[in-house]
Amino acid sequence: MCSIDIFKLRQEGFVLWVPRSDVPSDQAPVLVIGTTSPTFGEFKELGRFPLVKSEDKTGLWTLESQSISPPLEDGVYHYWFEVRDTSPENRGTLLVTDPLAYTVDYSVAVAAGDNALYQPASVIKLRDGKLWPCDVDGTGPQPVAVPDQASLPSNNHLVIYELPTSWAKSGTDSSGDDVDVGTFRDVLALFDPSVEGNRFASVSAVRDEVILAELGINALELLPAADAKTKGEWGYATAHYFAPDYDLGSSSDLRRLVDKIHSQKVRLVTDVVMAFGHDPYSYIDFDDFHIRPYLERRNPDSYQSHVHDQLRDGYGGNSWRYIRTVKSYDPETGEGNTTVHPSWMNDFGVGGLRLDSVNNIGNYDFVQSYKERAWELYNARYGGSADPSKFLVIGEELSTPVSMIHQDLLNALWNEPWQGRLRASILGESTGGDNFEWTVRKLVDCTLDNLDGTNFTDGAQAVNYITSHDIEGHRKERLYNFLVNNGIWDVEKRARLAFALLLTSVGIPMIFAGEEFADQMDRSVDMGKKQVDPVNYSRKNDGGWRQALFGYVANLVKFRTKCPALGEDDTDFFHVDSSRGAKIMAWRRGRTGGGRMPVVVVANFSDESTPGSEYFVPNWPDRDQSGWREISQGRDVPQEWVGREPLLSWEAKVYTRWVEQV
Repeated sequence: MCSIDIFKLRQEGFVLWVPRSDVPSDQAPVLVIGTTSPTFGEFKELGRFPLVKSEDKTGLWTLESQSISPPLEDGVYHYWFEVRDTSPENRGTLLVTDPLAYTVDYSVAVAAGDNALYQPASVIKLRDGKLWPCDVDGTGPQPVAVPDQASLPSNNHLVIYELPTSWAKSGTDSSGDDVDVGTFRDVLALFDPSVEGNRFASVSAVRDEVILAELGINALELLPAADAKTKGEWGYATAHYFAPDYDLGSSSDLRRLVDKIHSQKVRLVTDVVMAFGHDPYSYIDFDDFHIRPYLERRNPDSYQSHVHDQLRDGYGGNSWRYIRTVKSYDPETGEGNTTVHPSWMNDFGVGGLRLDSVNNIGNYDFVQSYKERAWELYNARYGGSADPSKFLVIGEELSTPVSMIHQDLLNALWNEPWQGRLRASILGESTGGDNFEWTVRKLVDCTLDNLDGTNFTDGAQAVNYITSHDIEGHRKERLYNFLVNNGIWDVEKRARLAFALLLTSVGIPMIFAGEEFADQMDRSVDMGKKQVDPVNYSRKNDGGWRQALFGYVANLVKFRTKCPALGEDDTDFFHVDSSRGAKIMAWRRGRTGGGRMPVVVVANFSDESTPGSEYFVPNWPDRDQSGWREISQGRDVPQEWVGREPLLSWEAKVYTRWVEQV
């Protein structure tokens, strides 16, 4: 972090970057600093000290800690900056959180104006005349150890587990409704058998097991871990970009989690929100940092990138401004918000980034600069030996503008159409103007799907999912609820088929937390609204079909992460049974020849099991070779039964001759 100029300066004293040049001297920002009682948490103000405008760094205000009188003793301090509100609401003089705060404390907060927009105290530690990052209790977190590249999975063998951290554990509110109360420590309990988590002692599936280590995923995607104003939600109302979310735990908690998953060869992917913010700059210097699109309709910065004439949406926050020339001190060698990169990349060992709501960023230049800066930092982590297959920047834009990948703006995109194809397929339906056969073909091989006039050209460019945290709208609910809502009561059978398709198709599979055992929505199921429904991990060990489903998925996850053929894009549909309405198909994944061992999938998308004791599949590759195994059931296939096994209704079987070398 200290390689960034403004953080170097912050070691010497308090700093505030205000690019606008019209701040009069009688409205200089003021440091409001004090201490809190360790017992009662009451704030004791020690003084108010005006910052001084830098003579050689335009827009920078500073106050050396040693110039404060009476002198501050070594210890932990809480503070704000007092500024004049520059937002359109013009609320007058306000106390605001330090935009560079490493830790924030909502137990000591002030309301910014009549809307009670709380500004938590910033937390810093003074030691030997310098300011140091620390947790609320004064702990100085140790840096995450740089993981050995060889131990980390490549992009084409990733299986991502998407988890809103707070959803890791459910609790009840005063009305008895389920609420999400998870923390970084609760997530750690999903990997570390020695940790019960803050609130998992009563959940045997976590207390006695390590669910995610058992599942075998090799990438953990946390929804935004940076501090957000909202409590018990997804985390997309980012307010303090350099601080971990106060409700989720401390920087030390997050570091312990990352060190643990790295030791288990799991990469950390984190979501970042760069389209809008709920940050202190909304008050400190609104016009240089933010824009209200409806007030500037002639400004191209006001519009989304992929919907014609559609204003950007701040979702209750303020859209970041990206088109503006400012003559000011640059806090880093990059521009504006790219400073966020080093904080998370270096401090927490991030192995991938997901940019939320790319269309609401609305600026390709910024997206590209963000991606390039992320890669610079990743390459610097390993010097000249950085492996380009073990990092990526993913964009989320539901119109799936694949051209952004080909223009080198992003490395990958969420493949939204894949979800629609999957859900249609497991109901035996077609979608997207295709017949059923081509619905399945494009599902299995996303490079066949022409999206914005272009196609994915590599599986590592597409993130496929059955369900995501965006469980809002038609056919977006959790898989269990989707199936039941469509009259399917044998949820386990269709869920198995869905996961067999997810984990053998071209693309990066992503599992939304809880889907591995078909968790269901316990709160409101109004699909016109965003859902906030914590994972009920106790369902994983129900002793019945959910527990069996978890084992089935875990088996395929481990296969997906290791089998070479599934890391390749080569796909060949060699059997489509037209006599059954193209509802039974077989395809090969991976290359053949040269000793390679592909994967063969045979799937029945109908209510009818195949008649008799066998179902012959013609054109089976390497039929005469021995060593075939059926992966989902973990059994050997006798030579005489290769390509002849019967299929139950709605069943997929996964075959290969490949065997992991131990």
